[in-house]
Amino acid sequence: MELMTKNAVGENVMEQQFTQYNENLLYERMKLVSYMLTFTYPCFFIVDFFLLAKLNNPIYKTTLSAIHIIGLVISLIFLLLYRRRKDTAKMPIILIYLFLYLLIGAVSSINSQLNNGNIYAYIIILLAAAVIFPVQARHQTGLITGIHLFFISGLFFLEKDHFTFIIKLVNSTGAAVISLTIALAFYTFRKHNFISDWKLKENEESFRKLFHMNPNPLILFSLKTGKILLLNQHAIEYFYLENNDSTGLDGWFMLTAPEEKQAILNKLKEHQSVKNYLLKHQVTEHKTSWYMINIELVNYLGESCVLIGSTDITILKEAEEELYHHASFDPLTGVLNRRRGMEILAQQLIDRTSEFIVCYIDINDLKLVNDNYGHAAGDDLIMTCCETIKRHVSERDVLFRLGGDEFVIVFHEKELADVNGVWNSIKSDFKEMVMANQKPYPISASHGFYHYKPGTVISPEEILQLADQEMYKEKFEKKVDSNSYSYVK
Repeated sequence: MELMTKNAVGENVMEQQFTQYNENLLYERMKLVSYMLTFTYPCFFIVDFFLLAKLNNPIYKTTLSAIHIIGLVISLIFLLLYRRRKDTAKMPIILIYLFLYLLIGAVSSINSQLNNGNIYAYIIILLAAAVIFPVQARHQTGLITGIHLFFISGLFFLEKDHFTFIIKLVNSTGAAVISLTIALAFYTFRKHNFISDWKLKENEESFRKLFHMNPNPLILFSLKTGKILLLNQHAIEYFYLENNDSTGLDGWFMLTAPEEKQAILNKLKEHQSVKNYLLKHQVTEHKTSWYMINIELVNYLGESCVLIGSTDITILKEAEEELYHHASFDPLTGVLNRRRGMEILAQQLIDRTSEFIVCYIDINDLKLVNDNYGHAAGDDLIMTCCETIKRHVSERDVLFRLGGDEFVIVFHEKELADVNGVWNSIKSDFKEMVMANQKPYPISASHGFYHYKPGTVISPEEILQLADQEMYKEKFEKKVDSNSYSYVK
């Protein structure tokens, strides 16, 4: 019920606005017509008092001169009213003005029956009034009907020939009907056009309100020029745009790579929208935000435009990265864990395009350290060994903790001699720490290599097993050499 009331109020407001608009338009046209008639009166004066001076029909000449003078006076009176009383009620003046000029046309044609018998003046003014001054149907119908009855009456008394009267009656009535039809068509078209514009403005206003009320950053810009048309406050604040000044700022400013922009444009033209596109925004040197944009191709004020809505997902991205970190990194050492390391190794085997060397590492004496110094010391031994190994592993290589005291390095783009050199450097660092007595317990590790060649059919587990066997050989040799304690695996 409330919605119906609001709709009724809206229609009343729209009707009032159209009535005022139409009155103002007709009022301005009356001014132009009055100026035209005023400036053309000298031509009528020449016709009345010079060109028709020898015409032997005083009643016709006098009436014609009077009609022209009355038309001039009406025009001057209206121009005076227009200049002094612009805020007055316009419709009564418009109807009076229209009535008088229709009447002048009818009288002119009735007067013509005394001289040449044509009805051209009446038909011309009927059609001109329909095109220039279309008013509401009831007003237009009343004026034309009343004037036409007057015209027919005058024609009946002056036209003596019955057949000629019938022809003029039919022609003039047809002209009156056509005039009424044209006037109603023009009026209806103007009203529909006004309503369409009014609804468009209402929709635009509603769109603007919703646009600025939206809690997410929104940007609307021209597809053709990239010029930003609308920018809500959330977008200004989120993208750090100063003072709402978007002059010269391209609507695609969020996309830094030209190929990325072109790819989105292609998708947009094909599907009319792009959903859930992830972007990274470097707010400051140390602050990064992530946001997801949805892009729609829309029509705004008759122009093809791009609407971009942004949703900040920095918290979700940080949570995702934290979950990824927990799922991929070992909490004690900070290097990759077994799951992630095995995934990388498996991917290397799927690609099978390059060779690599796997180094299987086992920290020596971890159980002994745990038993004699406690598990905290055991953890410290693991972290110390891991940090030492990390210093010798390049960014291209992969280090991950297999579990307990076991680590794996996957060396890329290195020959076996290079890998041996890396391992010797790691062992050298271990010896230096022992000699410097940095820890109260011994620090050392055993290793085994497996050299993968492209095309070899083998699984990650089998690779580690083979490298583990090589590691056991080294550990066995150390056991035999030292014979200082019984190794328990």
